[in-house]
Amino acid sequence: MKQKLFVLCMSAALLLAGCGGGAMAGSTAASSAPSTPGAPSGEFQESWGGENYWDMGGADFAPAEPDIPLGEDESGSVYQNTRAKLIRRAELSIQTEQFDQSEAALNQLVDSCGGYFETSSRYGGSWRDVNANRNGEYTVRVPAEKYSQFLTSAGDLGYVTSINETSEDVGEAYYDTEARLKTQRTKQERLLALLERAETMEDIIALENALSDVEYQIEQYSSTLNRYDALIGFATFNIYLNEVNRVTQEVGETASLGARMAAGFQASFRGLGQGFQNFLIWASYNIFLLVILAAVAVVAVIVGKRELDKRNGKGDKKGEQEHP
Repeated sequence: MKQKLFVLCMSAALLLAGCGGGAMAGSTAASSAPSTPGAPSGEFQESWGGENYWDMGGADFAPAEPDIPLGEDESGSVYQNTRAKLIRRAELSIQTEQFDQSEAALNQLVDSCGGYFETSSRYGGSWRDVNANRNGEYTVRVPAEKYSQFLTSAGDLGYVTSINETSEDVGEAYYDTEARLKTQRTKQERLLALLERAETMEDIIALENALSDVEYQIEQYSSTLNRYDALIGFATFNIYLNEVNRVTQEVGETASLGARMAAGFQASFRGLGQGFQNFLIWASYNIFLLVILAAVAVVAVIVGKRELDKRNGKGDKKGEQEHP
């Protein structure tokens, strides 16, 4: 009887031990299972320092603050140096009486400043143009440090009728993009380290997908920074070069009455002379038409005169008959 009781007790103890072990194993398996489908499990989640990259939705880490140095003002107070990133542009309209010389001087100026022509176009010069002008439009890129030098020297190409300068600070956007790029590269390094340790196909696929997303973001941010660097490093000049027979130098309203009248007379004589020149140019292009018109006019005059003489002769004879 005692032996049967002992056997029953031992069986019950073994049964309880087995149930407890199964429960502990189930608990361990549940805790090690990935919480998000497609995410690597176990040690790969722990390698993120206790945080699961996939639980964060694969989103960017909080962008780091840009490394902007601090300084001190005269009072000793600490201030933040924003390090402005300026995109500078200028637009000039220039009149010249010597178009070829001005264009050659522009080419030389661009070369001396280490710049280049982004676009260049010329048009005009037809006799149909009232002033027989040629015009040029140029987009020039010049190193930012040569901005003032180029702008000053461009005024010597002719008579500057208008100038417009703009400056845009893109420092905030630049440093934000730079910080995001740094964050994405850090994520890339971590993912590559995890990929080297991955063993299961599920982990490898999940990590490669994450790497693909990160590499795409790196390309986008890098492209944006390169575009900013190009715009910041080289200033842009839009130059309009116009050929004229005489540059426009307007007399201000504060000038004396005599000076303003003299300027008006000069403008009138210049207009009259230009009109005569345009007529001569038109005549040279239509010389054969003018010869034909002149011949027709001469024939018409001769025929008309003969007809008139005949009529006058008939009238004289008729008068003699009426008055013998």
